[in-house]
Amino acid sequence: MKLTKTLAIALEAVGCCVIVVGIAIEVMMGADIGYIAITAGALAIASGGMVFAKLLKRKKTPEG
Repeated sequence: MKLTKTLAIALEAVGCCVIVVGIAIEVMMGADIGYIAITAGALAIASGGMVFAKLLKRKKTPEG
């Protein structure tokens, strides 16, 4: 469970960094590769969220 949580956090952190790099490329050079980097970062963030939400099983309480 700890590995899954760490993986989700790592994916989201990498995604944020890739988005920042994509924005910097787009602002400095105006290159279309910046848009690709921004999209790739958003996909990494979404994947991290999905790993966190879907694969991380919550403990059931005794009541339910």
